[in-house]
Amino acid sequence: MRPMKASCSVPALMSGLLCLLPALGCSQSSSPSNPPPGAGAPGVAGAAANGGAPSASSGAGGTLATVAGASNVSGAPSTTAGATSGGAPSSAGAPSSAGAGGSGGSSGAGAPGSGGAAGVCTPPTVSLSGANAVVGTLIQFNDNGAWCWYQDERALVDTKANKILLGTVASGGSRNGYVEAVIYDIAAGTKKLYTLGTGLSSNIDDHNAPAFLIRPDGKYFAMWSGHRSDCYSRTSIFDGTAWSAEKKFDWGPLGCPWPGADTNMVTYSNPWYMGTSIYSAVRSIATDPAVLTSADDGATLSFYGRLMSTKQVGYVAGYFKYWGDNTGRIDFVGTEAHPRDADTSLYHGYIMADGTVHKSDGTVEDAKLKDDTATASTSVDITNYTSVFKTGTTINGVKLEHAWNHDIVRYADGTIAVLGQARVNGTGTDDPDKRMLYWRYDGTAWKATYLVKGGSKLYPDEQDYIGLGALVPDDPRTIYISTPYNPTTDVMGPSGKHEIWRGTTCDNGATFTWTPVTANSTKDNLRPVVPKWDASHTALLWMQGTYTSAQNYALAIVGTISAN
Repeated sequence: MRPMKASCSVPALMSGLLCLLPALGCSQSSSPSNPPPGAGAPGVAGAAANGGAPSASSGAGGTLATVAGASNVSGAPSTTAGATSGGAPSSAGAPSSAGAGGSGGSSGAGAPGSGGAAGVCTPPTVSLSGANAVVGTLIQFNDNGAWCWYQDERALVDTKANKILLGTVASGGSRNGYVEAVIYDIAAGTKKLYTLGTGLSSNIDDHNAPAFLIRPDGKYFAMWSGHRSDCYSRTSIFDGTAWSAEKKFDWGPLGCPWPGADTNMVTYSNPWYMGTSIYSAVRSIATDPAVLTSADDGATLSFYGRLMSTKQVGYVAGYFKYWGDNTGRIDFVGTEAHPRDADTSLYHGYIMADGTVHKSDGTVEDAKLKDDTATASTSVDITNYTSVFKTGTTINGVKLEHAWNHDIVRYADGTIAVLGQARVNGTGTDDPDKRMLYWRYDGTAWKATYLVKGGSKLYPDEQDYIGLGALVPDDPRTIYISTPYNPTTDVMGPSGKHEIWRGTTCDNGATFTWTPVTANSTKDNLRPVVPKWDASHTALLWMQGTYTSAQNYALAIVGTISAN
């Protein structure tokens, strides 16, 4: 492995290609991994619709900024590189002395599938030194913004226009509560900041962040809502120059606010294409997810159907993450409730373009997602879908419960991965011991791998808030996580701050080798996101700064861009 350069100048990128960071990539072919036995699930993922390139001209509210400064990187081998966490799955893998050793699968889980990418899988070798060190050149995309993690996609790569699109909510200052979009020009290394809406400024909340789609004509579709603050789903379309005026879909005729609490109103947006129509899951009817659809690329929305009919327990009837191939399938992983209100498990299913909803193995659980009315639905309880994690399962020698979901991706080979967390049994309810976990479905079974301790809660009112993790849509061998612990040893890192770590698996998720992306940080690095791009490039974005609460934070959106 060649030593890594200390920095590279993004504006000098050759024809929009990115500066090479050899130490960040596996030494492997760019083809996806060979499918493991039974992985040929229906609806193979395809590329997102990336239509014609929008204009680079500035729209109203646009501001320009250049790439941030160089990072502290050396090419010397790291003492942490090459160590692995996890082990061969078993019913209860005994932990190492550091607590990060053998990993256990879910009860009855067998060995991982035999699939894997052709070529040699070599984890990167990285050594970081100095304060606020980072692998690569750190880019500041937005100086004031944050996102929750239940709206997707929060960031997109427009491969035809060579731009990155991301959305956040500002906290404090003259933009307090503004819902914003940034369009970053990869070749030029410049960005433009746009205000999507100010109507939620009196209810500042990172849950208000937008989600995006790239339409076939190259225009951008944005969708967002308040955090249980009203009954509207909001949309806007970028025509290459400016974002259109905010439009609203009113859930009032569908019963909003729903019985149980005055705040049983809408939250989150998750738009994906299936066929030529957009389908967006929104937490809505009785705090279950329901789906809006658009046959005109987001110009208008209409009610499609209720995805779940899980009974509300406490705050809401579950939390859902979605992943779509923008062709004919949307996968989801969900819980029954908030983990502080119930002892939650994780369940997986998927929606097909014909409106059927399936378990992991293809069994149809709901034959008709489309409903005539909001009250006449064939939807079922989330517990009817396939169990990814059953509360009380022992993994890595510890009994885990109260699970939550971070990310889900279905790869081109048909395998599915999920990142999440669970509490250690018997560690209390105020600030329980939280562990980060990985699951992979090979077409036959879900198998679990222990990752690392998640750390203390981020703020007092949310006992389960931690730094989270992100899967890489174009690379099933790579994940990123945010934790104050060193995942190689499960010991608190020297900075005490949340650092970003890269995990590399060469055995289908059974074990991971860890290398740092950030080190010696003076601020927390939280909630990483990796938008889909291609097998040769990776954009890694995260929140950096101080997170006081979902309604009060001093955070910037930063990240790195690399060629694999």
